[in-house]
Amino acid sequence: MKDKYLNIFREISYISSITKVNKKKVRILLSAVLANLTVLLDILIILIFSSFFSDLEYDNLFILFFLENTYLLPFIVLFRFISIYLEKINIYDLQLKISENLKSHLLDEIYKKGNISIADSNFYISSLTNHVSYFYSALSTSISSVLQLISYLVFLLYTDINTIFVFFSAAILLSYPTYYLLKKGRQSMDLSYKYAQKLSQDTERVVENLFLIKILKTKNFEFENFIKNLKNFTKEQLNNYKYGTINSLIPNFLVFFLVAVLLTSFDILKSLTLEFIGVSLRLVQTIGVINQNLNMLINSQVHLEKLTLLEESNKEVSSFKYIKNDLTPKKDNVVEIKNMSFKYFLSDQYIFKNLDLSLPANKHIVVTGPNGSGKSTLLGIIAGALKPKTGKATVMTNNIGYVGVSPYIIPGTLRDNLLYGNKLNKSENEIIDLVKEFKLFSSNDTSVLERTIDRKSLSSGQLQKVSFIRALLADSDLLLLDESTANLDDNSREKIFSILKNKNLTIINCTHNPYDFEYDVRLKVIEGKDSLSSIQIP
Repeated sequence: MKDKYLNIFREISYISSITKVNKKKVRILLSAVLANLTVLLDILIILIFSSFFSDLEYDNLFILFFLENTYLLPFIVLFRFISIYLEKINIYDLQLKISENLKSHLLDEIYKKGNISIADSNFYISSLTNHVSYFYSALSTSISSVLQLISYLVFLLYTDINTIFVFFSAAILLSYPTYYLLKKGRQSMDLSYKYAQKLSQDTERVVENLFLIKILKTKNFEFENFIKNLKNFTKEQLNNYKYGTINSLIPNFLVFFLVAVLLTSFDILKSLTLEFIGVSLRLVQTIGVINQNLNMLINSQVHLEKLTLLEESNKEVSSFKYIKNDLTPKKDNVVEIKNMSFKYFLSDQYIFKNLDLSLPANKHIVVTGPNGSGKSTLLGIIAGALKPKTGKATVMTNNIGYVGVSPYIIPGTLRDNLLYGNKLNKSENEIIDLVKEFKLFSSNDTSVLERTIDRKSLSSGQLQKVSFIRALLADSDLLLLDESTANLDDNSREKIFSILKNKNLTIINCTHNPYDFEYDVRLKVIEGKDSLSSIQIP
């Protein structure tokens, strides 16, 4: 048990260090101060209201001052509103700042790691960071609420020390159901986290393979799997909400139920003052808030734990070496991979294991295989975008181009998109000549370079051509294609590869349709195997 809480403390400390939000402790302390100011104002409001209905006698000069100057009540109510507002804004702003910094940090980590899938990347950045920031919001609110609880208890002890033992008895009764409900909530959130990851992966798979799913008519299979995970996710979310709601309502219910029983059966409440009852009710509400925030803390701690796993993976030593050699004269092979093993983050299954592979220069190489077999992963490793655990990859060029199934279009003009990432000084004529050669538009108007484009203004085929032109303008020696002709008609595909054939470059082409191309070498990725089999085509 001790080790468990020490681990949680280490997780909090470590994640706090990477959020890089200034003055977190000061802001949490500020919330605590504002929360206790609210307690003070609450008690004053209750006392002043009680003084209108009964004669109050207090020796405390501070309390007496306000009881003798009841005209201050509207100002106290106003200050209470301001205090609550500032506390909530302070906590929410802290939560947003933490989420903002974590998103930036994780994007940088994902970029550097190179072994995290798209689905997991989206999940970590869009969902995980929000839950971790909720943790700090819940932590701050919990600390403030506990201090509020202590303040209310001190006042009640000062007012009626005998009756306060009833509250301690109630607290003992509440301890076990609170612990049990928090434990059940933690379990449901853990399951919810796993189903949320599966949903993200299902969504990515369906969107990326939309055309294939439609062609093969496998919608029912894919959607049934998605809906199954969605129902499980919804079920666990609802369970978690139930446990949290019951936990926050039990204190109020127990006290009101107890008051109702005592009022109808005994005379004990007749001896209690209005201010005691009023502060007692505020104390019970605070206990409900504490339980609610404890539930949020434990829920968010699931995500804190997962983020810590991601961060601790930085300590894992990768022996993989990626080398770019721009050799002249060129070697026979443009890519040489030795003893390479790769798996995605948190996955137990290797995509490739101890792979040796050589790819010849100035050839058209097609890579085929079923979905999920590692075709795109191989391209990512060759490009240096994905980082294996072991091995070595040598690429004999610094000029690598890439065209994927979903063309990357930035906000801006056609010129901006064609020269995106291009460090070369390309003339207007070079750009226009390629635009005409690829027949990007039906007219040969040279002003098209200044036309603003986006995914809606161009067809899918035109967008794909933009990617090809961009790669050629970068003087790519090695062109990586990942289902790059999925959006092209037969004429456009033949036209593009006719142009590419006349260029002095190597093409590595991942495709489901190898017979659409004239190629020199075919690599077939065999699902369930640890290596590639190379087939030479005459």
